[in-house]
Amino acid sequence: MKLTDQQKQALIAGLILAAFLGFLSGYYYMMVVKPTLTRNDKVISELRAEVSTSKRELERINAILNNPQELRRLQEVVSRAERRLPKKNSTIEFLTVLQENLTKTGLATTRVSPSGVVKRQMYEEYPFAIKGSGRYHAIGQFLNLIECNPERFMRVNSFTIENNDRRPSQHPLSLVVSTFTFTPQ
Repeated sequence: MKLTDQQKQALIAGLILAAFLGFLSGYYYMMVVKPTLTRNDKVISELRAEVSTSKRELERINAILNNPQELRRLQEVVSRAERRLPKKNSTIEFLTVLQENLTKTGLATTRVSPSGVVKRQMYEEYPFAIKGSGRYHAIGQFLNLIECNPERFMRVNSFTIENNDRRPSQHPLSLVVSTFTFTPQ
């Protein structure tokens, strides 16, 4: 079968059009579809990981809810933490605990003064500057009582111990002790 010139030209035009459409389709796939699919695959894998993590957390929560002993233990931990980190500032309670510890250890204070509130994201810090003196062992015992206090969360921010040539057993002391309050959002 022999084609006429008009049919040949129509066939060539059709082939050129098909090649152009094929190229255009390939270009669109490579520049638009493939990056979108890659991005979507990444998002899907991140969401699957999130779902997997959430499922594990849900299983852990259900295991705790189904175990009354563990639930009571966790409630006690939360209760202790709430007692040690109150939701409102109670400077008088802090100063009472501080005075009890000073009395227990025999440290003499010359000044206890607040240093201003430091606001943090989930809590507020209330530092107090303390000046005094005491025996080396009593100072260490006081620092331990502050840091390990079971009733109130407190922290020793800084301390300086000096030497007193007139009374070698009494060391001048200056320190900053902070207490905290929880400020839920």
